[in-house]
Amino acid sequence: MADTFTITLLRHLPTQGNRDKKYIGWTDEPIIDDILTKKLSSTTKQVIGSDLMRCKQTAAKVFRGISYTENANFRECSFGDWEQKTYNELKEDTLYRNWLDNPREVAPPNGESLEQMEDRVLQAFYGVVEEVNHPIIITHGGPIRFLLMKFAPVKKSFWEWEVPHGCSYELQWTRKKDVLEGKRCMSFSVEHLMENERT
Repeated sequence: MADTFTITLLRHLPTQGNRDKKYIGWTDEPIIDDILTKKLSSTTKQVIGSDLMRCKQTAAKVFRGISYTENANFRECSFGDWEQKTYNELKEDTLYRNWLDNPREVAPPNGESLEQMEDRVLQAFYGVVEEVNHPIIITHGGPIRFLLMKFAPVKKSFWEWEVPHGCSYELQWTRKKDVLEGKRCMSFSVEHLMENERT
């Protein structure tokens, strides 16, 4: 159907911090070098995504000759004072345990709650939908979980969505107006881009 409106969401390739199971929300670290990925071809002339290095490097590795537009509102949730720490380092912290129980409303010290992250991501998402036909958005696990929770045809909670690194999600609506009205997409597909692992 020629009039359909398609959006592709792509989670960046993994970093060492991801491998070490650290919180690296706004920490700006590079992707791991030796990962083999499929190349994606696209008729779109523009990829939009987080301004953090791991998203920009993923774009350069997966797409050739397509310009990248940075938007800091597509960043992962900021973990504040918990950046670069692991569960084991934080598990005795009372505030951390409260955050695990209610991350939508409780924020890490000097960080943001999931609700704050969701608000800025949705604003950025609608801005892209308004301006770009068939956009590709490269972002992080949190923003993608939120967008799938809101727009995917299957209803799941935030944490029920598994969003591996290097995974691409294509969402399709009958028309752009349906997206802007907050309607769920009519079809949904997933593709793994990493050839040598599934993490």
